[in-house]
Amino acid sequence: MQSINRRKFITGATLTGSAIFLPQYSFAIPASANKHAKAVKIGMISDLHHLQFGQDEEKRITAFMDAVMKESPDFIIQCGDFCRPVGSDAIMRQWNRFKGPKHHVLGNHDMDVCSKETIMKLWGMQAPYYSFDMNGFHFIIMDRNYFKKEDGSLADYDAGNWGNTASTRSFTNQAQLDWLKADLAAATNPVIVFMHQPVFISDFFQEIGNAGEILSIFDNANLVAGEQGKNSRVAAVFMGHDHDDRYGERNGVHYFILNSASYAYRGKPWFYKDCLYSFLILDPAGKLSIMGCESSFAAEAPANIRALFPTKISSRSLPLPVYTTTK
Repeated sequence: MQSINRRKFITGATLTGSAIFLPQYSFAIPASANKHAKAVKIGMISDLHHLQFGQDEEKRITAFMDAVMKESPDFIIQCGDFCRPVGSDAIMRQWNRFKGPKHHVLGNHDMDVCSKETIMKLWGMQAPYYSFDMNGFHFIIMDRNYFKKEDGSLADYDAGNWGNTASTRSFTNQAQLDWLKADLAAATNPVIVFMHQPVFISDFFQEIGNAGEILSIFDNANLVAGEQGKNSRVAAVFMGHDHDDRYGERNGVHYFILNSASYAYRGKPWFYKDCLYSFLILDPAGKLSIMGCESSFAAEAPANIRALFPTKISSRSLPLPVYTTTK
C-alpha cells in the first residue's frame, strides 16, 4: 500500500504555525477487481470560505497546496464553499499550482453572489455532477444545491436565492437522481462519492433535502451488486457543509463529514489557527486510510464552542471487505 511519510507530511503543513498531524487508522472498503490497480492518494479540503466574512484565505489554501506539492497525490478535490467569483485570483493561482487532475464540488455558498455556471467557469468545472474512474475505483461528484419552490418544483441555487427555510434547501434534482442510479448500475469498481451537504450523520436534521432518496439509491445499488457478487458497491461518502469532524457507518457504507479548512460557526465564525485538510489513500486490496490534522482556535473560544466543535480532521483507516455472491 502507498503510504504517507508522516514526517514529510508534517513539515509541509504550516499556516501561522504547524498543525498537529494525528496517527493513521484504516477502514475496510470493497477490494478492486482490477488486480493491477495502484493505490490512489487524494488531497482533500472543504469549506475554505474565501471572502465569506471578508477574510482572505490565501494563507490557508497555500498551506494546503504546499502539502499537496510535497505529497504528489493522484488528484485533489475541494468539497464546496470554496471561493467567490470575484477576488479569488490568488486562491485559483494557488489551486492551479498542482498540474494533476483537480476536482470541485459545488457548495451552497459558492452561489451566494452568482450562478452555478459563473463559479463553474472560474473553476474550469465542466458539469455540476459527473463521475470518473481511476486505478480501480469509481468516483462520483454530486450537486445537492437545489431548493424546493412553493409549487414543489426544484430550482438551482443562484445568487443566494434559496432563502432561510431549512426544510426547502439541500435537494438533488430528479435528473441527477436518475443519472446516479444508472451510473451506479454501470460501475465496475468500488464507488467513492463526494458531495457538499450531508445525507447522513448531520446535526442539521431539517436541512437534508431529499437525502432519503439518495440513501435509498445507495442501498439498492449495493444490494444488487452484492447479489451479483460484484465489488462495485458504494464504499464511502465524503461530505462538507457542517464544519464538523464526523464518521458514521450505515448499511456497510462509510460516511465522513470533513471539517472546514477555516472555522467553526455558531452565531459568528470561530476561526482555526491553522488550515485543516487531509489526504485520503485508497488501497485497491481493500483499505481506506485518512491522514488528518489538528489545530486550535485562533482566538479564545467559549466552553460551549470548544465542547461542540472539534478543531481537527481525524485520521482514520478502514479495511475493505471482499464481497461474494449471495445467490
